[in-house]
Parts: sequence; structure tokens; C-alpha cells
Amino acid sequence: MSKNDHTAAAEDRSRFFWWLAEWFLSPPTADKLATLPAAEAATPEVPEDALDRAWRALANAVPNPETVTPDELGAEFTRLFSGVQEGMGPPPPFESVWREDRLIGESTVQVIEAYAKSGFADIDPEAGPQDHLAVELKFIALLALREAEAWQAGDQAGAKKRLARQRDFLDQHLAAWVPCWAGAIIEQARVPLFAALAGLLKAGLKQAAAELQESSP
Repeated sequence: MSKNDHTAAAEDRSRFFWWLAEWFLSPPTADKLATLPAAEAATPEVPEDALDRAWRALANAVPNPETVTPDELGAEFTRLFSGVQEGMGPPPPFESVWREDRLIGESTVQVIEAYAKSGFADIDPEAGPQDHLAVELKFIALLALREAEAWQAGDQAGAKKRLARQRDFLDQHLAAWVPCWAGAIIEQARVPLFAALAGLLKAGLKQAAAELQESSP
């Protein structure tokens, strides 16, 4: 791959994970809904990979404003992502909750240390404990952005260091719990939009892991 190819791939990864992070951090707004892909009636002429299929599923799950109100979307977001009451929805999307069955555990400490090693303090204080799914996704997005900047500047060593940190963080943290969380969302979502977003996340993480493994030194 050329420098421009590496730069473009890192920028795409950064935009993708930052965009997804916002969906899992706060309820849908009109502005967020406007960023969803439009449904395509035609069958693609070329074979689709898992990520392509996930994007298509998301496009087909865009809620109809005539049948799903903003209040209904907000209520479903709260049920699925906030863990307001046991039995009402999945546990909230914190790594420590899903890996240790407690809020603020060793996982929380480890991700904070990973952030600090890369020069970041709290990435999104409003999310609460910084092992929240959205924060972990934003960390990957920020690392990818810095990777892209390094490629563009001709700093190959710096780019590869940030690329390796993405790979390691995804392998040691996101891949260790997010697929189970996303599976629970897909199973329990009553609004197709949220199931489709969880499916897109699973497919995106899997593809990113493959790309990072292939590109890492």
C-alpha cells in the first residue's frame, strides 16, 4: 500500500468508529438520523462482504418518522444502553460490567492506562467510567486519526506505532466483550435501527481487526 492508501484507510477507520461511538453514547437526534444511509432497492452487482451487508441492513432499518416517534427511539435507547433496571434490557455497555460483572473494575483501570500511554486523559467524561463502549471506540478513532497524520507526514515509524496500538487495544479489550454485548442488543432490540447498528459494529470490528493485523509490523 502507498502512503496515500494507508492515510485513507486510517482516516476511514477513524470516521467510522467515531460516528458509531456517537450512536451508542446518546439517544438519536434528527441530525444523527440524517447521517444514516439511504435504503437501496437494487441488488448489488458485485458480491458483498460482511461489512457491506451490515451497511445495507442499517439502510433498510432506518426508522420511518411516521411510525416511530423520537420519544419511542429515546425510550428504546434508554432501555437498551442505560441499564436502568435489571431485566428491562441488557447490562450497560461498560467493559468491566461485561467482563467482571461490576462497574469500575480492572478493565476500567487497564483502558485508562492504555489511553494515558497514548497521551490521552479522559476521552469523554460525560460517558461516565471510561471503559464505556463509546469511549473505547473513540480511542480507536483518535489513534487512527493520529496514524493518518503520521502517514501523511512521512513518519512511518509513528504511524506503525499507532497502528499497532489500535490492533492491541482492539484485541485485548473491544474484541473481548463487544461481540457478546452486540449480540444481546441484536436479540433484545425492539426497534430494528439499534439491532442494525449493533450488527454494523460487530462487522466493523471484525474487518478492522483483519486490516490491522495485516498492516501491523
